[in-house]
Amino acid sequence: MNNALTYRDHRLKGWKMVTGWLSFSIACSVGAISNVGIATYLFKENTMGWALSALAGVVVGAVWNYAVISIYTWNNLRGAK
Repeated sequence: MNNALTYRDHRLKGWKMVTGWLSFSIACSVGAISNVGIATYLFKENTMGWALSALAGVVVGAVWNYAVISIYTWNNLRGAK
């Protein structure tokens, strides 16, 4: 869906779509691990309640995913085409 909607102007085709999917999957895996890790750490340390811990994990994971995927998967640097 990102290839068709979010990054429509940088669509990947052919083998670039396969390598893009691989880099997307790896980056999202790191984002998911950091999301769960941060939320778990904050919850277990009792520094925040479960809702704030989960929200912190979601924010970190989302920012990571967007930043890394836009740079490494779609080469979406500001001003570059």
